[in-house]
Amino acid sequence: MNKKLVSTILCSAMAAGMVLGTGTAAFASEGEKTKIRMTYWNSEDTVQALLDYLAENVPDVEIEYQFIDNSNYDTIVDTQLSAGEGPDIICESPGSSLKHARLGYLEPLNDLGALYSDAGTSVYSYDGSVYALPGISWFEGIYFNKQIFTDNNIELPTTFDEYIQVCKKFQELGITPLAAGLKSWEPMLKNSMAFVAAEYLSTEEGKSFGEQYRNGEVTLDGTWNTYLEKWSEMITEGVYTTDMTGIDHDQALEQFASGDAAMFCSGPWDLEAITSKNPDLQIDMMPFYGTTTSAGWLIGGPGCGFAVNANSANKEAAMKIVEALSSVEGQAALWENNQGGSSYLEGASFELPEAYTSAAPALDAGNVYCPWNEWGAGAPAHETYGTEMQSYLLGEQDLSATLQNVDVAVQELLEK
Repeated sequence: MNKKLVSTILCSAMAAGMVLGTGTAAFASEGEKTKIRMTYWNSEDTVQALLDYLAENVPDVEIEYQFIDNSNYDTIVDTQLSAGEGPDIICESPGSSLKHARLGYLEPLNDLGALYSDAGTSVYSYDGSVYALPGISWFEGIYFNKQIFTDNNIELPTTFDEYIQVCKKFQELGITPLAAGLKSWEPMLKNSMAFVAAEYLSTEEGKSFGEQYRNGEVTLDGTWNTYLEKWSEMITEGVYTTDMTGIDHDQALEQFASGDAAMFCSGPWDLEAITSKNPDLQIDMMPFYGTTTSAGWLIGGPGCGFAVNANSANKEAAMKIVEALSSVEGQAALWENNQGGSSYLEGASFELPEAYTSAAPALDAGNVYCPWNEWGAGAPAHETYGTEMQSYLLGEQDLSATLQNVDVAVQELLEK
């Protein structure tokens, strides 16, 4: 019976109400393999190269891969773990890992976690310990038209202030500096949070903000104001304008792809759409910057985190798998089916498409970070943040009221 058929049967059984636990240990006789189960909301082909690598390099462990559709994933895994059962290795979202760690369902992975950058492990940390190892990241930066920059002798910025000056130069030339579909709440969310990440959340002072925020110890209002007041030059300098709230994502992409705008914020998922509209477009991506020179930051985070079930009867075998995953070779295998992202493992870097040349320093530094991933159960309120920032742009409320409204939404979710 092949693995995909096993996955189908398992999922069907669970949908019918059967809870399949880890059961008793699958003790392996000499020469036999220990069987463990791994669950994920992505299909097997998204990790096939990794599974092949693990089969070759950890030959005494056999992985039974179980795909569970994302719509049922949390419910099924929660039910199993609460019964003291469940898969041996669990692919976790940041929010679910915090919940499961708090309930004692996950094994601490501090030694392996130390091999990864803080940007990757912070969203999987609880009470001083790391409970999941970050997978390949998704990321978003600022695509730019290389030809427009070259033709107008405009150098790439290395700080936020330089970025604003670049935008003003394009404005003076009659060129739209940044195409933005602000009909969606996402662009202002990601752009502003990337600035706060660079200025504050990545610093010694700010690195614990996410944990404090989900614990109700701090609020956005009173903490983020100073940083967002500086970022608001994106509005006061006319980079973001009120009429952009009538433009959607696809319209902004078209504007950039056609050469009518110098820059466009997005990620690898839009690269094919951009180049198909204009195959001759010379494209690259720069990161977001703070006020001081750095490698820059990309908004993004791990596609998933790999955790070990604290109640696994095959914990030793599961640990062998996550140890193999935490090697440069293991990360390369994981990246094989997830190209365009980056690894948080120190020393693991991969050859990216040319379109990400200028973002490479940020990717190599592991500077890929998604602030709302640290909000725990309050994470869904990041959409509220985006819509409140739209209201701020339209002048319907000041910055303090904007952040207060988000704080209320987060607190309501946390209380639930």
